[in-house]
Amino acid sequence: MISEPELVPEGYFGAAELPGQRPAADDVVAEDQGPAGPRRALPAWLWALGGAVVASAVWAGGLYVHSAAEPDLGGYRVSRNLCLDAELKALSAAMGERVGQGSAWRSTHESLDDASCYFEMRPTGYELPTDEDGNELGSLPSVSVGYTLHKKTDPGPEFEGAVAARHTAVEEAAVEESDESVGDDGTALRRVDGLGDMAFVVRDSGGITLEVLDGQAVLTMSTSSDWDAETGEPLTDVADFEPMMAEDMKALMARLKS
Repeated sequence: MISEPELVPEGYFGAAELPGQRPAADDVVAEDQGPAGPRRALPAWLWALGGAVVASAVWAGGLYVHSAAEPDLGGYRVSRNLCLDAELKALSAAMGERVGQGSAWRSTHESLDDASCYFEMRPTGYELPTDEDGNELGSLPSVSVGYTLHKKTDPGPEFEGAVAARHTAVEEAAVEESDESVGDDGTALRRVDGLGDMAFVVRDSGGITLEVLDGQAVLTMSTSSDWDAETGEPLTDVADFEPMMAEDMKALMARLKS
């Protein structure tokens, strides 16, 4: 006995039907709409484009997060003229008044700002000796100040090593010129408390250098003695100026945050 043929939707009559390939409900159309065609798969290039868009969005989001996480400068600003920012009231009282406006220098970059200043100090009543032509001989005591503001990277991990390397290089250069043994000039690197995150004092026969790390800022202050024109020996003992330097450094740090 021949059974009646299985009813299938119009448009599919005569097509081989495999298990799992029955038309979905939304593939069946009314008679007045005509047969529904098979669904088209998305081209491979469109999938690739979508993946690229997603990847770009993720990258852009990561870039935004990275740029938003730039270091906190802790209130430090760029110094337009470090000679004006460094008032040096304590050192001026001990060493003498500043000669002129000082010599200032600065460099600005998106990653860091550098500034420096150099002063000569004239003790009260002090006059430089002159030769028979009226040319001044010898030198006046001086103070130099440096300021670097790191705007992208953290200077902390390298600070101590940089200070030690810098002063070791200076010491070795002096030894090579004088043929003296290392340490004969009394150079010493010592850590001090109460200044920024980390601070060191370096002493040698001619002066004192104070180096300070405070967050993203690195500051230096150096004093140098005047020199006898005939003997080349220092005339001013700067060994007692360390407390004044620390006082002026604190004032400078506060001013650079104002």
